[in-house]
Amino acid sequence: MALLISNQDVAQVLDIKICLDAIEEGIKEYYRGDATCRPRIDVWAPSATSQGYYQWGSMEGTSRRYGVFATRIKSDIAYWSAGENGARTQEKYCQRPGLFCGLILLFSTENGEPLAVINDGYLQHLRVGATAGIAAKYLAREDADTVGMIGSGSMAWTHALAFAEVRKITRIQVFSPTKKNREALCGASRPTYGNRSHSRRFRGGSVKGAQIVSACTDSVVPVIPGRSIEPGAFVCTVKGSVELDKSSVERIRTFYTFAPNNDALGQQGGAPVSAAQKISGTHRAYVAGQPEDLARIPEIHREGAFDRQKLISFKSLFDGKAPGRVDAEEILGVGGNHIPGIQFASVGGATYRLIREKGLGREFPTDWLLQDVRN
Repeated sequence: MALLISNQDVAQVLDIKICLDAIEEGIKEYYRGDATCRPRIDVWAPSATSQGYYQWGSMEGTSRRYGVFATRIKSDIAYWSAGENGARTQEKYCQRPGLFCGLILLFSTENGEPLAVINDGYLQHLRVGATAGIAAKYLAREDADTVGMIGSGSMAWTHALAFAEVRKITRIQVFSPTKKNREALCGASRPTYGNRSHSRRFRGGSVKGAQIVSACTDSVVPVIPGRSIEPGAFVCTVKGSVELDKSSVERIRTFYTFAPNNDALGQQGGAPVSAAQKISGTHRAYVAGQPEDLARIPEIHREGAFDRQKLISFKSLFDGKAPGRVDAEEILGVGGNHIPGIQFASVGGATYRLIREKGLGREFPTDWLLQDVRN
C-alpha cells in the first residue's frame, strides 16, 4: 500500500529539529557521492485564461539514509502585482487564488515502487527554513542574538525557528508591509524569542542591530539595504541575489553555496534568454510564448549578482578546505541553494518513516500506479 500524506499529517510528525538533522546529513551524503540530485527546472507557457503565465517546476533527489527517490512538482499560474510599499511581487495560484498544487512523489530505491504522494506546503516551508538554519550554524557569529527578518509569512516563521535552534536568539526585528502578518509573526515568536520582538512597516528599512539578516519575501526587487547591514552579520535570502541591493553584494565578503563547486553552479544557472528565464532566478527555464505573451512578465530589477570570485561551496567548508567565519567583523552570505532535490528526498524520507510509525496518512493500492506493459 502506498500513502497519500496531507499537510495536516506532516505537521503531526515533522519539526525543525528533524529537518535540520535530515538535510545536513543529506547534504553530506551528496558531497560523499552517496546521493545525487537534479537542479530545479521551470517550464513556462502562456495562460489562456489569465494575464499571468503558467509555470511548472520540478526537482529530484535521492537519499541513501532513507532509501528513497523524491521528485517535487508544482503547477501554478504566476502573476505580478505592486505591493503595499510599491515593490513588485510575484503571486501564484492553482485553479483559483488561495489554492496551490505542490506534490512530493516518493519512490523506493530498493525496488522502485511508489511509496507516497505528499502535499508539499508544510514540508516545503520547514525545508527552506532548516536549510538557512544549517548555513547560520556554520556562518553566523557564535554570539548572534538578534534576527532582522524582512517578510512575515510562513517562510519567515520557519527561518525564525531554525535560527533559534542553532544560536541563542533573544530578539527578532520583523520588517513587513502587512501589519497583521508582522504582528502575528512577532506574537508567534515570543515563546521562542522572548518578549524582545517587535515589528516595523517595511519601507526599504534598516536591519541595524541584527547579526542575522534574513529576507523571506516574494519581491522581485531588492529588499535588503546593504548600507544598514552590521559588520559581522550573516545574510540569507529565499530568492538568491534578487533580494540584495548592489551595496549588499559589495559588502558581503564571501557567499557560500550548497552547489558542490562553482562549475556546477554555472551549469545549473545557464544564460538567461528571456524575461521568464530571468524571473526563474539561477535555475534553468524553458519558455514558450510570442512577444506579446512574454510582455506579461516583468523584468527583474536585480541590482547585484553573485560574484563568482566570492563563491565558496559548503563542501569545501565540510572538507576543511575553506575556513568559514574567520573574524567577528566579516559579513558572510548564502549564494544559493541549488540542491533542493537532496533536501526533499531527505526530509521526505524522514517524514514517510515517521508517518508509517504513527499510522497516519491514507493508504491506497500501489497497484493503481503499476502496469504490466513495459515502459
